[in-house]
Amino acid sequence: MTKSWRLKGPRIMVEPPGPKSKAAMKRKEEFVTGGLGVGLPAEIDVAEGPFLRDVDGNVYLDFTVGLGVLNSGHRPKEVLRAWKHQIDRLDHICAMVSMYEPYLRLAEELSRICPGSLKKSLILNSGSEAIENSVKIARAYNKKRWLVSYATGYHGRTYLGISLMGKEKPFREGFGPLLPNVKLVDFAYCYRCHLSLEYPSCGLACADLIEKAVAAPELKDDVCCLVMEPVEGAGGFINPPPGYWERIKQICDDNGIVFIDDEIQTGFGRTGKLFGIGHWKVEPDLVATGKSLSMGLPIGAVTGKDEIMSAPASASLGSTYGGSPICCAGALEAIKLAKRALPNVRMIHSVEKKRLNEWKERFEAVGDARGLGAMMGIELVKTKKRKEPAAKLSRDIQLNCFRKGLYVSSGGYFNNVLRLHPPLTITKRLLETGLGILENALEEEIKGL
Repeated sequence: MTKSWRLKGPRIMVEPPGPKSKAAMKRKEEFVTGGLGVGLPAEIDVAEGPFLRDVDGNVYLDFTVGLGVLNSGHRPKEVLRAWKHQIDRLDHICAMVSMYEPYLRLAEELSRICPGSLKKSLILNSGSEAIENSVKIARAYNKKRWLVSYATGYHGRTYLGISLMGKEKPFREGFGPLLPNVKLVDFAYCYRCHLSLEYPSCGLACADLIEKAVAAPELKDDVCCLVMEPVEGAGGFINPPPGYWERIKQICDDNGIVFIDDEIQTGFGRTGKLFGIGHWKVEPDLVATGKSLSMGLPIGAVTGKDEIMSAPASASLGSTYGGSPICCAGALEAIKLAKRALPNVRMIHSVEKKRLNEWKERFEAVGDARGLGAMMGIELVKTKKRKEPAAKLSRDIQLNCFRKGLYVSSGGYFNNVLRLHPPLTITKRLLETGLGILENALEEEIKGL
């Protein structure tokens, strides 16, 4: 890297998107399917730590980190070193042909760090594959048909993934019919409670409805698994109240339902615990991981209780590239970095919670501020009283931040949540810099309404 790259903050040379990035977007339109959406119209050339640089020379502070993939920032030297060392020894053989040390070491490490008494792992290519295989393993174990998941959840873009969610646009539109035997239920989305109740006086009535759902005649004694995220990611960084997951896990245990904990986005320090479910006193049956497990290379894993992971028949699971030696070597270093970053996540949460709550009090358009650890966001509305989702405002603020040198993602079930995904290693000064840019964008876009 050149000296000019090692900056103290964003640097905009030409208002983005610059001419080279515009040319890249034209090539994208010509040669890449329109089904692939691109949130911010820049061609990124190089990245390091918390920064991105595009082909026009603009430098951005990255509060997306590849949608939660790069928890320790871009290209940490420890992970790069592990990849390079491994590629000089063995790049591929396929775990179904012969075993190799990085696969075994990673499986052992996952057994040590995953919540509860989880023993065995299957290492794969992605979080989506981890969800697919979690469900296969659960069905092999209890021989039941029905899958239960949350309408506002997100578990990938495979057919199973989009069947496990309720958001039609853009994920499900035009792709039906979807998979059968999936029951979608309402999450503990306290800001938009579907029962019009308030916590804690509600007594977790939303959990009672799930208990009734799995006991309904069509599902009774035939529910295989519940697939959940401790904090919903694409749904808008929705964290349920204290006691919720303990109640849901008890319902699962009482009905012989496998509890599948999707830690693909919440895992490896993002919420302030190594795994998001650690904020509740719950032991999952299976844990699905991905994203920041390998800091940029494709990997995913299912880790679970011995008796459940031993249920599938011999040779019934596998993946040609799953558990690549290179990806596994990087994952082992990524886990070390995640553990090391946990104290810094407390600083991030403290700073963000203060600023986001200030915005909630100050701006009529900020309806809610929520999240855990370094997984926080604001939900934008037209009026606080009626809570009408302000999707256009969310997008406008995202693009305003982009022009000022900050990458931030816009999403949520109603497309009205600005989600903050800073690197877990970010300094307080840079965190404040990014939040300052976001605050200025908020002011400008709300004033322009």
